[in-house]
Amino acid sequence: MPNDSLDPLIRDAYAIAAQPERLIKLLTVLQEPTAEDEGALQPHFANVTALLTEIDPSVGDDFATYARDLDGTDGELTPADLKLGPSMIVLRADEQIFQSAEIVRGQSVPDWLFDVDGETFAQVERLMAGGSKAGPVIIRLYMDPEDDRGVLFAAQTSGADSAQLDFRVMRLRWNSVSGDAFARSLGLTATEKKLAEYLVNGLSVLEFASDRQRALGTARNQLKGLLRKLAIGSQTDLIALYAGFSNAFATAEAKAPNLDPACSSHKLTLQDGSHLPFEIYGNPNARPVLYLHATIDGAYLTARQQDAATRQNLRIIAPWLPFYAGSKMASTGLAVVDEFVERLVHLLDQLKIARCSVVSARVAAPYGMAAIRNHPDRFCGLVMAGTILPAGDANDFSHLAMGYRAPLRLARIAPSFVRLYFAAISTMVRRGKSMAYFKSIYGESAADMKTLSRPDVAELMQLSMKRTFEDGYESTAQQAILTASDWSKWCRDLQVPVTVICGAEDRLAPPDMVAKFCDHYGFNLIGPLPDVGSLAIQQVPHRIFEEAAKSHPD
Repeated sequence: MPNDSLDPLIRDAYAIAAQPERLIKLLTVLQEPTAEDEGALQPHFANVTALLTEIDPSVGDDFATYARDLDGTDGELTPADLKLGPSMIVLRADEQIFQSAEIVRGQSVPDWLFDVDGETFAQVERLMAGGSKAGPVIIRLYMDPEDDRGVLFAAQTSGADSAQLDFRVMRLRWNSVSGDAFARSLGLTATEKKLAEYLVNGLSVLEFASDRQRALGTARNQLKGLLRKLAIGSQTDLIALYAGFSNAFATAEAKAPNLDPACSSHKLTLQDGSHLPFEIYGNPNARPVLYLHATIDGAYLTARQQDAATRQNLRIIAPWLPFYAGSKMASTGLAVVDEFVERLVHLLDQLKIARCSVVSARVAAPYGMAAIRNHPDRFCGLVMAGTILPAGDANDFSHLAMGYRAPLRLARIAPSFVRLYFAAISTMVRRGKSMAYFKSIYGESAADMKTLSRPDVAELMQLSMKRTFEDGYESTAQQAILTASDWSKWCRDLQVPVTVICGAEDRLAPPDMVAKFCDHYGFNLIGPLPDVGSLAIQQVPHRIFEEAAKSHPD
């Protein structure tokens, strides 16, 4: 097609900077092969990615985790501490909280109620304009003209026509047990953990600096570093992240009180000075299994997955894949696979593990296959919980769901689109608008959509995405490029068994194609299993770890 016909695509790409959810519209255009000169879009994709990175993301539209803090004893919402009507007219104000004479029923709120830069006021206006579809969100309000700390409120629309806005004081507090797990899981330093505790408890950066006898500028720089590490844009995003983690932590503890702590995060320092981050789950004396994660799952396990491994007397070692969790690699593309496998062998050496089996989930299949082929003396078997298939042709993706098809087709000719793709997705997730993305990938699988709605899976993926995108989008871009490659060389001449567990509803690797794949290379096929899709590692973990235990040496 002529170059000028790219203009609509360019406009749609730049529109993503303002509305990341418009990525889905662009996917529908790019999902079919069109022309070689799509590579000309590369600089534009890179520009939009830079814009998304620079824009300070607004507080998300969906904070469902706060609903439990707002419920009254009879299931109704407790009365609002502050209720505003059109034109910011005060309809109700709690006198114990708002003692200023300027907060008067029937009058407009004073300017100092919001922050001085006007962002909170603009956020409130957007919330009211959004009507019943918006909220709740977190807002910081100030109690009087001299207040420099403010108080956190959960704000949401109310009234028959959603023209009213209710504010309720946030009563979230830092818990030492879940707080320790939060800091450990996200790799926070002692200073970062203490700063997070201050902010969750409603204290200010100024108070943090004063209490620690540090300059305010130093504390602000520490805050910027913390937000950057967590891949979030504001203090309220941090509070939302902690609230979600705390809720998931409490749920997991209640459902599985006999499990070991959620995980133990580690970082192996390599000879070149780089690091291999990894998680460990289970009894140190149990039989070790190497778990290679999929893109959005990360190296974390739900309580259900931990239970499945524990029942088989397995200890799970889960390294983060290349470029995840801040790790660096010298290679890219297919070459990174062999480099990463050597890191895995070094990890086994450091943990004094002579031999173990491997479990791979979906897109991690090439890493698992390369591990058992390159080092049959160290890896005794591979269980693939779903898989991708080697791509012999750049356009050989017609079997995939839309959310996979366009990124993989463009991975070779326009890799900058892949980075834009995941930059937009990460922004959508932070703003609570991830469902369109998930539907574009898993919408044709009722089993997968049901799994994504499970609280434990949703919380795990939210936490994993924070870790995944903490250092940019290279990790997920690498995964897409690898998925779009022909990695069949690692499937040949294997000396250890391979078992593929296939779901009947898997759209990443349809059952008929998986059957041909297994028949061609002599792999053992289990399935297609009913009510199982691409997320088999979440849906049938007991079956997966049972197979891993069978191939494990005694």
